[in-house]
Amino acid sequence: MKQLFLAMTVLALAACPQAPDPDLECDESPTARTLATDVQPIFTAKCALSGCHDATYATSYGDFTTEQKSAAIVNKKSLYAGKNATLKVIDPNAPANSSMWLKVLGGRPGGRSGPKGENVLDRMPYEEDPLPDADKKILKDWICTGAK
Repeated sequence: MKQLFLAMTVLALAACPQAPDPDLECDESPTARTLATDVQPIFTAKCALSGCHDATYATSYGDFTTEQKSAAIVNKKSLYAGKNATLKVIDPNAPANSSMWLKVLGGRPGGRSGPKGENVLDRMPYEEDPLPDADKKILKDWICTGAK
């Protein structure tokens, strides 16, 4: 009887659709944001000036010291994509497929992973306070309006 109950519970849970995660879905009407005006100031203050995403790490994790260098992460395959995955650093209009966004939300230790289970490792900014909600909203809106 116990096994039957357990089997029915598993089947019921599998049949229930999971509620969408609002952090991974674009808002119905995101605010238009641009890299130059809205996002680069965040990248400069929280990523480049921290000594993490400067010229030293340009080849592996990205150099976010200028708008032109930051633009190179859009549509770039993520280091965390894995052999057959499609995860990008920033995937325009797709926050759930953007490793940077997943890391800003908390990374894998917080339960965030790519759509194919890709492990994006630690939260960003690393060893710093999390980004304020206002900055997160700017980044998400930027991604959701095409990351331009």
